[in-house]
Amino acid sequence: KRSLCPSEMASPATVAAPPTTATPPPTAASAPNGPPPPGGKKPLHLANKPGEPAFQLKIEPSDNVMISWTKGVMSTVDLKITNPTSDPHSCKVKCTDNNMFRVRPPLGFIEAGQSLPIKIYQTSNEMPEENRHFFAIYHKKCTVADTKAPNGARNVWKSDTKPDGVVRLLAVFKAAPASDKPPTPEKKER
Repeated sequence: KRSLCPSEMASPATVAAPPTTATPPPTAASAPNGPPPPGGKKPLHLANKPGEPAFQLKIEPSDNVMISWTKGVMSTVDLKITNPTSDPHSCKVKCTDNNMFRVRPPLGFIEAGQSLPIKIYQTSNEMPEENRHFFAIYHKKCTVADTKAPNGARNVWKSDTKPDGVVRLLAVFKAAPASDKPPTPEKKER
């Protein structure tokens, strides 16, 4: 054993206290506003971004898209976009995951006073993460000539096209009740 020389010995007054890692108790100002949302994830902010115009057409459902989920089974949801204006409009529907969702038709025209049915197909093998997926629906006023042109809707929606209205609808997944689930295929013995 080696003994310490006087210069290596520290007096109790010069020994630094170890840094504390304890956090102070929360104060009213630092406490969160209520419990976290289910799943602990912050809710999506689906309001329009600054500079995005409000959606002027009618859409059903108007607040979110309820999707019934069953493992290995494709589910379908119907949307309806109605044009209450006096001009034709083109619309475009986008989704957060093209591998999970198919939107048919993704582009289309809606004549004044008419409606356009949209089908959304969901094909996820796992229950999708809650509060993550949404559908963005855009519309733009167009001319009758646009509606009659070949590839008309694609011609309206160029990369620099500014929409006349935008809305985002949250995808809400619910497990299908057992009675709605298709029967499990039985394996045949050979």
